[in-house]
Amino acid sequence: MVTNRQSQAPPTILLIDDDRSFLDAIAELLRRAGYEAITAEGGERGLETLKIEAARVALVLLDMRMPGLDGQEVLERIVRHHPAVPVIMLTGENSIDLVVRAMKSGATNYIYKGSGPQELLTAVSAAIEQGQHRNAAIQEDFQQYGVVGRSAVIQRLLNDARMCANSMISVLITGETGVGKDVLARAIHMMSPRRTKPFVVLDVPNIPATMFESELFGHTRGAFTGATDAKTGLVQAADGGTLFLDEIGEFPIELQAKFLRVLDSHSVRKLGSTTSETIDVRIVSATNRNLLEAVRARIFREDLLYRLRGIEIHVPPLRERKEDIVPLANHFLQSFSERNGFTPKRLSESAGDLMERQRWPGNIRELRRAIEAAVVMSPGERIEHTDIARVIEHTDPFRTAEMTVVQDYNDVQMLARQTKKEELMKVLDRNEWNITRAAAELDIDRSTLSKQMKSLGINKPKLRL
Repeated sequence: MVTNRQSQAPPTILLIDDDRSFLDAIAELLRRAGYEAITAEGGERGLETLKIEAARVALVLLDMRMPGLDGQEVLERIVRHHPAVPVIMLTGENSIDLVVRAMKSGATNYIYKGSGPQELLTAVSAAIEQGQHRNAAIQEDFQQYGVVGRSAVIQRLLNDARMCANSMISVLITGETGVGKDVLARAIHMMSPRRTKPFVVLDVPNIPATMFESELFGHTRGAFTGATDAKTGLVQAADGGTLFLDEIGEFPIELQAKFLRVLDSHSVRKLGSTTSETIDVRIVSATNRNLLEAVRARIFREDLLYRLRGIEIHVPPLRERKEDIVPLANHFLQSFSERNGFTPKRLSESAGDLMERQRWPGNIRELRRAIEAAVVMSPGERIEHTDIARVIEHTDPFRTAEMTVVQDYNDVQMLARQTKKEELMKVLDRNEWNITRAAAELDIDRSTLSKQMKSLGINKPKLRL
Protein backbone atom coordinates (compact mmCIF):
# COMPACT_ATOMS: atom_id res chain seq x y z
CA MET A 1 0.00 0.00 0.00
CA VAL A 2 1.38 3.41 -1.01
CA THR A 3 1.12 5.95 1.79
CA ASN A 4 0.79 9.71 1.58
CA ARG A 5 4.44 10.05 2.53
CA GLN A 6 5.61 7.77 -0.28
CA SER A 7 3.61 9.35 -3.08
CA GLN A 8 3.88 12.94 -4.13
CA ALA A 9 1.41 15.03 -6.07
CA PRO A 10 2.64 16.17 -9.49
CA PRO A 11 4.10 19.70 -9.57
CA THR A 12 1.52 22.41 -10.23
CA ILE A 13 2.24 25.01 -12.91
CA LEU A 14 0.35 28.28 -13.22
CA LEU A 15 -0.03 29.64 -16.78
CA ILE A 16 -0.73 33.35 -17.16
CA ASP A 17 -1.58 34.64 -20.65
CA ASP A 18 -4.32 36.68 -22.31
CA ASP A 19 -4.71 34.16 -25.15
CA ARG A 20 -7.21 31.45 -24.13
CA SER A 21 -6.38 29.10 -26.99
CA PHE A 22 -2.66 29.30 -26.16
CA LEU A 23 -3.40 28.66 -22.47
CA ASP A 24 -5.48 25.58 -23.27
CA ALA A 25 -2.84 24.17 -25.63
CA ILE A 26 0.07 24.58 -23.21
CA ALA A 27 -2.01 23.30 -20.28
CA GLU A 28 -2.83 20.13 -22.24
CA LEU A 29 0.87 19.67 -23.14
CA LEU A 30 1.87 19.98 -19.48
CA ARG A 31 -0.83 17.58 -18.28
CA ARG A 32 0.26 14.95 -20.79
CA ALA A 33 3.80 15.37 -19.44
CA GLY A 34 2.56 14.58 -15.93
CA TYR A 35 2.15 18.07 -14.47
CA GLU A 36 -0.92 19.73 -13.00
CA ALA A 37 -1.79 22.94 -14.82
CA ILE A 38 -3.81 25.97 -13.68
CA THR A 39 -4.65 28.72 -16.17
CA ALA A 40 -5.41 32.40 -15.67
CA GLU A 41 -6.35 34.91 -18.36
CA GLY A 42 -4.50 38.19 -17.86
CA GLY A 43 -2.11 39.56 -15.27
CA GLU A 44 -4.64 40.59 -12.63
CA ARG A 45 -6.39 37.23 -12.65
CA GLY A 46 -3.00 35.52 -12.60
CA LEU A 47 -1.92 37.34 -9.44
CA GLU A 48 -5.26 36.59 -7.75
CA THR A 49 -4.91 32.91 -8.63
CA LEU A 50 -1.34 32.77 -7.36
CA LYS A 51 -2.37 34.38 -4.08
CA ILE A 52 -4.89 31.58 -3.53
CA GLU A 53 -2.77 28.70 -4.85
CA ALA A 54 0.73 29.85 -3.79
CA ALA A 55 1.22 26.96 -1.37
CA ARG A 56 1.15 24.41 -4.22
CA VAL A 57 2.38 26.30 -7.30
CA ALA A 58 5.86 25.05 -8.25
CA LEU A 59 6.34 27.27 -11.32
CA VAL A 60 4.72 30.16 -13.21
CA LEU A 61 4.75 30.43 -17.01
CA LEU A 62 4.10 34.10 -17.71
CA ASP A 63 3.39 35.89 -20.98
CA MET A 64 5.53 38.98 -21.46
CA ARG A 65 2.98 41.03 -23.43
CA MET A 66 -0.56 41.36 -22.04
CA PRO A 67 -3.11 44.18 -21.90
CA GLY A 68 -3.60 45.82 -18.51
CA LEU A 69 -0.91 44.47 -16.23
CA ASP A 70 1.89 43.39 -18.57
CA GLY A 71 4.24 40.50 -17.90
CA GLN A 72 7.04 42.67 -16.54
CA GLU A 73 4.83 44.20 -13.83
CA VAL A 74 3.32 40.82 -12.94
CA LEU A 75 6.84 39.34 -12.70
CA GLU A 76 7.97 42.08 -10.32
CA ARG A 77 4.94 41.50 -8.07
CA ILE A 78 5.50 37.74 -8.04
CA VAL A 79 9.17 38.19 -7.11
CA ARG A 80 8.21 40.65 -4.37
CA HIS A 81 5.32 38.69 -2.82
CA HIS A 82 6.13 35.05 -3.78
CA PRO A 83 9.94 34.94 -4.02
CA ALA A 84 10.12 31.15 -3.72
CA VAL A 85 8.13 30.58 -6.94
CA PRO A 86 10.31 30.41 -10.10
CA VAL A 87 9.00 32.21 -13.20
CA ILE A 88 9.63 31.43 -16.88
CA MET A 89 8.76 34.28 -19.22
CA LEU A 90 7.02 33.49 -22.53
CA THR A 91 7.65 35.89 -25.37
CA GLY A 92 6.53 36.08 -28.98
CA GLU A 93 9.06 38.82 -29.74
CA ASN A 94 12.71 38.46 -30.51
CA SER A 95 13.64 41.35 -28.20
CA ILE A 96 16.89 41.00 -26.27
CA ASP A 97 16.12 44.14 -24.24
CA LEU A 98 12.84 42.69 -22.93
CA VAL A 99 14.50 39.40 -22.06
CA VAL A 100 17.42 41.07 -20.27
CA ARG A 101 15.03 43.25 -18.26
CA ALA A 102 12.95 40.23 -17.24
CA MET A 103 16.01 38.23 -16.18
CA LYS A 104 17.32 41.14 -14.13
CA SER A 105 13.93 41.41 -12.44
CA GLY A 106 14.10 37.82 -11.22
CA ALA A 107 12.83 35.57 -14.03
CA THR A 108 14.36 32.09 -13.96
CA ASN A 109 14.35 31.63 -17.74
CA TYR A 110 12.57 32.66 -20.91
CA ILE A 111 11.07 30.71 -23.83
CA TYR A 112 9.98 31.91 -27.25
CA LYS A 113 6.38 30.96 -27.97
CA GLY A 114 7.44 29.48 -31.29
CA SER A 115 9.75 26.95 -29.59
CA GLY A 116 9.01 23.24 -29.81
CA PRO A 117 7.20 21.30 -27.06
CA GLN A 118 10.36 19.49 -25.96
CA GLU A 119 12.26 22.74 -25.45
CA LEU A 120 9.45 24.07 -23.27
CA LEU A 121 9.22 20.87 -21.22
CA THR A 122 13.00 20.82 -20.72
CA ALA A 123 12.94 24.40 -19.42
CA VAL A 124 9.98 23.61 -17.15
CA SER A 125 11.70 20.55 -15.67
CA ALA A 126 14.95 22.47 -15.05
CA ALA A 127 13.16 25.39 -13.37
CA ILE A 128 11.16 23.14 -11.05
CA GLU A 129 14.28 21.15 -10.14
CA GLN A 130 16.16 24.37 -9.45
CA GLY A 131 13.34 25.57 -7.19
CA GLN A 132 13.30 22.23 -5.34
CA HIS A 133 17.08 22.35 -4.74
CA ARG A 134 16.79 25.90 -3.45
CA ASN A 135 13.96 24.95 -1.11
CA ALA A 136 15.88 21.88 0.11
CA ALA A 137 18.89 24.07 0.92
CA ILE A 138 16.67 26.50 2.81
CA GLN A 139 15.08 23.66 4.80
CA GLU A 140 18.52 22.31 5.72
CA ASP A 141 19.59 25.77 6.91
CA PHE A 142 16.54 26.14 9.14
CA GLN A 143 16.47 22.54 10.39
CA GLN A 144 19.65 23.07 12.41
CA TYR A 145 17.66 25.58 14.46
CA GLY A 146 14.66 23.29 14.95
CA VAL A 147 12.41 24.51 12.13
CA VAL A 148 11.36 21.33 10.34
CA GLY A 149 8.91 20.76 7.48
CA ARG A 150 8.66 19.65 3.87
CA SER A 151 5.20 20.90 2.90
CA ALA A 152 4.90 23.47 0.12
CA VAL A 153 3.53 26.08 2.50
CA ILE A 154 6.51 25.63 4.84
CA GLN A 155 8.93 25.90 1.92
CA ARG A 156 7.40 29.26 0.98
CA LEU A 157 7.43 30.35 4.62
CA LEU A 158 11.10 29.48 5.10
CA ASN A 159 12.09 31.26 1.91
CA ASP A 160 10.34 34.43 3.14
CA ALA A 161 11.99 34.05 6.55
CA ARG A 162 15.46 33.67 5.06
CA MET A 163 14.99 36.74 2.86
CA CYS A 164 13.90 38.96 5.74
CA ALA A 165 16.59 37.58 8.09
CA ASN A 166 19.27 39.59 6.30
CA SER A 167 17.46 42.89 6.74
CA MET A 168 16.49 45.17 9.60
CA ILE A 169 12.78 44.99 8.76
CA SER A 170 10.44 44.14 11.64
CA VAL A 171 8.83 40.71 11.44
CA LEU A 172 5.43 39.71 12.84
CA ILE A 173 4.91 35.95 13.17
CA THR A 174 1.29 34.85 13.51
CA GLY A 175 -0.26 31.49 14.23
CA GLU A 176 -2.02 29.37 16.81
CA THR A 177 -0.47 28.48 20.15
CA GLY A 178 2.12 25.73 19.82
CA VAL A 179 2.98 26.09 16.11
CA GLY A 180 6.58 27.09 16.84
CA LYS A 181 6.53 30.86 16.44
CA ASP A 182 9.31 31.25 19.01
CA VAL A 183 11.49 28.66 17.25
CA LEU A 184 11.08 30.47 13.93
CA ALA A 185 11.90 33.81 15.57
CA ARG A 186 15.17 32.44 16.98
CA ALA A 187 16.02 30.87 13.61
CA ILE A 188 15.54 34.23 11.87
CA HIS A 189 17.95 35.78 14.38
CA MET A 190 20.50 32.98 13.98
CA MET A 191 20.45 33.30 10.18
CA SER A 192 20.90 37.08 10.32
CA PRO A 193 24.09 39.15 10.54
CA ARG A 194 23.12 39.70 14.22
CA ARG A 195 23.60 36.04 15.14
CA THR A 196 26.59 36.81 17.40
CA LYS A 197 24.61 39.45 19.32
CA PRO A 198 21.91 38.87 21.97
CA PHE A 199 18.54 37.29 21.26
CA VAL A 200 16.40 38.68 24.07
CA VAL A 201 12.89 37.36 24.76
CA LEU A 202 10.15 39.53 26.25
CA ASP A 203 7.47 37.07 27.42
CA VAL A 204 4.70 39.68 27.39
CA PRO A 205 1.84 37.80 29.16
CA ASN A 206 4.02 36.63 32.05
CA ILE A 207 5.39 40.00 33.18
CA PRO A 208 3.37 41.59 36.03
CA ALA A 209 1.76 44.87 34.98
CA THR A 210 3.48 46.76 37.80
CA MET A 211 6.92 45.63 36.61
CA PHE A 212 6.38 45.80 32.85
CA GLU A 213 7.81 49.28 32.22
CA SER A 214 10.87 48.60 34.36
CA GLU A 215 11.51 45.23 32.70
CA LEU A 216 11.21 46.74 29.24
CA PHE A 217 13.04 50.07 29.64
CA GLY A 218 15.10 49.57 32.81
CA HIS A 219 15.40 51.97 35.76
CA THR A 220 17.95 53.97 37.71
CA ARG A 221 18.69 53.48 41.38
CA GLY A 222 15.99 55.17 43.46
CA ALA A 223 13.63 55.61 40.51
CA PHE A 224 10.81 54.22 42.65
CA THR A 225 10.29 52.56 46.00
CA GLY A 226 12.27 49.34 46.09
CA ALA A 227 14.65 50.31 43.24
CA THR A 228 17.79 49.80 45.33
CA ASP A 229 19.95 49.11 42.27
CA ALA A 230 19.97 50.28 38.67
CA LYS A 231 18.55 47.84 36.13
CA THR A 232 19.14 47.45 32.40
CA GLY A 233 15.89 46.94 30.50
CA LEU A 234 15.34 44.22 27.93
CA VAL A 235 15.31 46.74 25.07
CA GLN A 236 18.82 47.89 25.95
CA ALA A 237 19.96 44.33 26.69
CA ALA A 238 19.11 43.44 23.07
CA ASP A 239 21.30 46.26 21.68
CA GLY A 240 22.98 45.08 18.48
CA GLY A 241 20.80 41.98 18.38
CA THR A 242 17.13 40.98 18.28
CA LEU A 243 14.30 41.67 20.73
CA PHE A 244 11.62 39.00 20.45
CA LEU A 245 8.22 40.13 21.72
CA ASP A 246 6.33 36.91 22.41
CA GLU A 247 2.51 37.30 22.36
CA ILE A 248 2.68 41.00 21.52
CA GLY A 249 -1.13 41.16 21.55
CA GLU A 250 -0.97 41.24 25.37
CA PHE A 251 1.24 44.35 25.41
CA PRO A 252 -0.26 46.91 27.86
CA ILE A 253 -2.10 49.60 25.92
CA GLU A 254 -0.85 52.35 28.25
CA LEU A 255 2.81 51.62 27.30
CA GLN A 256 2.36 51.11 23.57
CA ALA A 257 2.86 54.78 22.62
CA LYS A 258 6.08 54.96 24.64
CA PHE A 259 7.38 51.76 23.07
CA LEU A 260 6.55 53.09 19.61
CA ARG A 261 8.61 56.21 20.33
CA VAL A 262 11.53 54.00 21.34
CA LEU A 263 11.32 52.14 18.05
CA ASP A 264 11.04 55.30 15.97
CA SER A 265 13.77 57.23 17.79
CA HIS A 266 16.15 54.27 18.21
CA SER A 267 16.74 55.40 21.78
CA VAL A 268 15.54 54.42 25.24
CA ARG A 269 15.31 56.29 28.53
CA LYS A 270 15.36 54.36 31.80
CA LEU A 271 12.80 55.12 34.47
CA GLY A 272 14.18 57.87 36.66
CA SER A 273 16.74 59.04 34.08
CA THR A 274 16.82 62.40 32.30
CA THR A 275 18.88 61.20 29.35
CA SER A 276 18.26 58.74 26.55
CA GLU A 277 20.66 56.13 25.21
CA THR A 278 20.91 55.15 21.55
CA ILE A 279 20.00 51.55 20.71
CA ASP A 280 20.23 49.34 17.63
CA VAL A 281 17.59 46.62 17.98
CA ARG A 282 15.84 44.42 15.44
CA ILE A 283 12.23 43.61 16.45
CA VAL A 284 10.58 40.24 15.86
CA SER A 285 7.08 39.76 17.34
CA ALA A 286 4.66 36.87 17.61
CA THR A 287 0.96 36.58 18.39
CA ASN A 288 -1.86 34.06 18.37
CA ARG A 289 -4.40 36.90 18.37
CA ASN A 290 -6.04 38.79 15.53
CA LEU A 291 -4.38 42.18 16.00
CA LEU A 292 -6.75 43.92 13.58
CA GLU A 293 -9.61 42.95 15.87
CA ALA A 294 -7.56 44.23 18.81
CA VAL A 295 -7.12 47.55 16.97
CA ARG A 296 -10.88 47.79 16.39
CA ALA A 297 -11.46 47.03 20.08
CA ARG A 298 -9.01 49.85 20.92
CA ILE A 299 -6.73 47.62 22.95
CA PHE A 300 -3.89 47.79 20.41
CA ARG A 301 -2.56 50.84 18.60
CA GLU A 302 -2.88 50.77 14.83
CA ASP A 303 0.38 52.69 14.32
CA LEU A 304 2.28 50.20 16.47
CA LEU A 305 0.79 47.30 14.52
CA TYR A 306 2.01 48.73 11.22
CA ARG A 307 5.42 49.42 12.77
CA LEU A 308 5.75 45.81 13.91
CA ARG A 309 4.28 44.26 10.77
CA GLY A 310 7.03 45.12 8.31
CA ILE A 311 6.81 41.54 7.09
CA GLU A 312 4.12 39.16 8.35
CA ILE A 313 4.82 35.43 8.35
CA HIS A 314 1.89 33.15 9.15
CA VAL A 315 2.68 29.68 10.50
CA PRO A 316 -0.22 27.31 9.73
CA PRO A 317 -1.41 24.74 12.29
CA LEU A 318 -0.35 21.11 11.91
CA ARG A 319 -3.80 20.04 10.73
CA GLU A 320 -3.27 22.15 7.59
CA ARG A 321 0.15 20.65 6.79
CA LYS A 322 -0.05 16.99 7.70
CA GLU A 323 2.94 16.11 5.53
CA ASP A 324 5.12 17.88 8.12
CA ILE A 325 4.00 15.67 11.02
CA VAL A 326 6.28 12.68 10.40
CA PRO A 327 9.42 14.76 9.67
CA LEU A 328 8.77 16.69 12.89
CA ALA A 329 8.20 13.45 14.82
CA ASN A 330 11.49 12.01 13.54
CA HIS A 331 13.27 15.23 14.49
CA PHE A 332 11.89 15.02 18.03
CA LEU A 333 12.76 11.31 18.20
CA GLN A 334 16.39 12.02 17.44
CA SER A 335 16.80 15.07 19.67
CA PHE A 336 15.00 13.51 22.67
CA SER A 337 16.98 10.27 22.38
CA GLU A 338 20.28 12.14 22.19
CA ARG A 339 19.39 14.39 25.13
CA ASN A 340 18.51 11.42 27.36
CA GLY A 341 21.20 9.01 26.23
CA PHE A 342 18.74 6.59 24.60
CA THR A 343 19.45 4.53 21.52
CA PRO A 344 17.46 6.32 18.78
CA LYS A 345 14.18 4.56 18.06
CA ARG A 346 12.45 4.31 14.71
CA LEU A 347 8.89 5.29 13.88
CA SER A 348 6.83 2.56 12.26
CA GLU A 349 4.78 3.39 9.20
CA SER A 350 1.52 2.60 10.96
CA ALA A 351 2.47 4.95 13.80
CA GLY A 352 3.18 7.69 11.28
CA ASP A 353 -0.16 7.07 9.56
CA LEU A 354 -1.96 7.34 12.90
CA MET A 355 -0.25 10.62 13.77
CA GLU A 356 -1.20 12.09 10.39
CA ARG A 357 -4.86 11.33 11.14
CA GLN A 358 -4.83 13.37 14.34
CA ARG A 359 -5.82 17.04 14.49
CA TRP A 360 -3.16 17.93 17.10
CA PRO A 361 -5.01 20.90 18.63
CA GLY A 362 -1.84 21.70 20.62
CA ASN A 363 0.15 21.68 17.36
CA ILE A 364 3.90 21.07 17.48
CA ARG A 365 4.05 21.43 21.25
CA GLU A 366 1.54 18.59 21.68
CA LEU A 367 3.31 16.45 19.07
CA ARG A 368 6.65 16.91 20.85
CA ARG A 369 5.19 15.80 24.18
CA ALA A 370 3.59 12.76 22.54
CA ILE A 371 6.88 11.67 20.94
CA GLU A 372 8.83 12.12 24.19
CA ALA A 373 6.25 10.03 26.06
CA ALA A 374 6.28 7.36 23.34
CA VAL A 375 10.08 7.07 23.52
CA VAL A 376 9.88 6.40 27.25
CA MET A 377 6.87 4.07 27.13
CA SER A 378 7.61 1.98 24.03
CA PRO A 379 9.43 -1.29 24.93
CA GLY A 380 11.08 -2.02 21.59
CA GLU A 381 13.45 -0.33 19.18
CA ARG A 382 10.53 0.88 17.11
CA ILE A 383 7.58 3.09 18.09
CA GLU A 384 4.44 1.32 16.96
CA HIS A 385 0.85 2.33 16.27
CA THR A 386 -0.19 1.07 19.72
CA ASP A 387 2.47 3.20 21.45
CA ILE A 388 1.18 6.39 19.84
CA ALA A 389 -2.45 5.41 20.52
CA ARG A 390 -1.66 4.84 24.21
CA VAL A 391 0.14 8.17 24.51
CA ILE A 392 -2.73 10.05 22.86
CA GLU A 393 -5.31 8.38 25.07
CA HIS A 394 -3.21 9.03 28.19
CA THR A 395 -2.71 12.69 27.24
CA ASP A 396 -6.38 13.32 26.48
CA PRO A 397 -8.74 10.60 27.79
CA PHE A 398 -11.68 12.28 26.05
CA ARG A 399 -10.06 11.85 22.63
CA THR A 400 -9.74 8.45 20.97
CA ALA A 401 -6.62 7.57 19.01
CA GLU A 402 -8.43 7.86 15.71
CA MET A 403 -10.55 10.96 16.07
CA THR A 404 -12.13 13.43 18.46
CA VAL A 405 -15.65 12.28 19.25
CA VAL A 406 -18.40 14.82 19.94
CA GLN A 407 -21.55 13.12 21.16
CA ASP A 408 -24.09 15.88 20.71
CA TYR A 409 -25.10 16.61 17.10
CA ASN A 410 -25.98 20.20 17.99
CA ASP A 411 -22.47 20.71 19.38
CA VAL A 412 -21.06 19.50 16.07
CA GLN A 413 -23.20 21.96 14.14
CA MET A 414 -22.27 24.82 16.46
CA LEU A 415 -18.56 23.98 16.18
CA ALA A 416 -18.72 23.83 12.38
CA ARG A 417 -20.59 27.13 12.21
CA GLN A 418 -18.12 28.88 14.55
CA THR A 419 -15.13 27.48 12.61
CA LYS A 420 -16.59 28.69 9.31
CA LYS A 421 -17.25 32.14 10.80
CA GLU A 422 -13.69 32.44 12.10
CA GLU A 423 -12.24 31.37 8.73
CA LEU A 424 -14.31 33.94 6.84
CA MET A 425 -13.39 36.73 9.26
CA LYS A 426 -9.68 35.95 8.84
CA VAL A 427 -10.02 36.23 5.05
CA LEU A 428 -12.02 39.46 5.37
CA ASP A 429 -9.42 40.93 7.73
CA ARG A 430 -6.60 40.05 5.34
CA ASN A 431 -8.45 41.87 2.58
CA GLU A 432 -9.38 44.84 4.80
CA TRP A 433 -13.08 43.89 4.53
CA ASN A 434 -13.14 44.39 0.77
CA ILE A 435 -15.86 41.89 -0.18
CA THR A 436 -14.76 41.59 -3.79
CA ARG A 437 -11.12 40.80 -2.94
CA ALA A 438 -12.13 38.41 -0.15
CA ALA A 439 -14.48 36.56 -2.50
CA ALA A 440 -11.68 36.25 -5.07
CA GLU A 441 -9.37 34.72 -2.45
CA LEU A 442 -12.09 32.23 -1.49
CA ASP A 443 -12.77 31.53 -5.19
CA ILE A 444 -16.49 32.32 -4.84
CA ASP A 445 -18.58 35.15 -6.21
CA ARG A 446 -19.36 38.29 -4.23
CA SER A 447 -23.04 37.50 -3.69
CA THR A 448 -22.25 34.06 -2.27
CA LEU A 449 -19.83 35.57 0.24
CA SER A 450 -22.40 38.21 1.23
CA LYS A 451 -25.02 35.48 1.85
CA GLN A 452 -22.55 33.50 3.96
CA MET A 453 -21.72 36.59 6.00
CA LYS A 454 -25.40 37.26 6.62
CA SER A 455 -26.06 33.64 7.57
CA LEU A 456 -23.18 33.62 10.07
CA GLY A 457 -23.97 37.04 11.51
CA ILE A 458 -20.80 38.70 10.23
CA ASN A 459 -21.10 42.47 9.90
CA LYS A 460 -18.50 44.83 8.51
CA PRO A 461 -17.02 46.76 11.46
CA LYS A 462 -17.86 50.42 11.68
CA LEU A 463 -15.01 52.88 11.32
CA ARG A 464 -14.04 54.34 14.70
CA LEU A 465 -12.65 57.83 14.82
